[in-house]
Amino acid sequence: MSVRPAFIAVVLLAGTFAAIAAQPSHQGHHPEKPAAVAPPAEAVKPVNDRCPIQGEEVDPEAPARMWRGQAIGFCCPGCETEWDAKPDAEKDAFLARYTTLAEPSQAVRVARQFHEGLAAGDLSAIDRLFLQGGRASVLENGTDEGTWERYREEHLKPELKELTDYEWRTSAEAEDRLGAASIVRQTGVFTIGAEKSRKSFITAITLVVVDDGGQSRIAHMHWSSRELKPEKK
Repeated sequence: MSVRPAFIAVVLLAGTFAAIAAQPSHQGHHPEKPAAVAPPAEAVKPVNDRCPIQGEEVDPEAPARMWRGQAIGFCCPGCETEWDAKPDAEKDAFLARYTTLAEPSQAVRVARQFHEGLAAGDLSAIDRLFLQGGRASVLENGTDEGTWERYREEHLKPELKELTDYEWRTSAEAEDRLGAASIVRQTGVFTIGAEKSRKSFITAITLVVVDDGGQSRIAHMHWSSRELKPEKK
């Protein structure tokens, strides 16, 4: 099978993804601060003045999170992990209090619709997001799964039966435009299953989105994930 240049680019980009380190959950109201707290990795002034978790004044030395291109501040270490667990819609609603959210590009919309289709268990809706006729390809955890049609029949159809109560939470989302193509990169966590048997997976997804007769469709997907095991006490 010939490999298109755009697909080579996406595989190289996908290889740069780093795992998102799990952090301990935030307990109680205000834990004691350590003697020295490292500043956030991204030295950007938070857009908010009040913590979205505790409602208290933002501490510039507490870890921050980037959301839709804006820095979100917190009152103390640990709040950021509770923020990570919030649904994307709640994060958007909080950010909307402070700034006008930019409209997502069509390529980003397609990426988000992919998760909506999984949550709804709607294979037809997901199928419409991809190029047809063997023109779309899929990699999963670095393994070539062939065309989208093959992946759909051999993997996605059986897996949809297990993806009950699918919920996706975004940690980071970015888009790079390369000529007529857009590369959308997402990292996040998806959870599946009933409450007692619920599982979480840390995930990195790269999509190459192209124009197909006036419609934005996925030409290539690289999906990488691993299960997050609960910490042993």
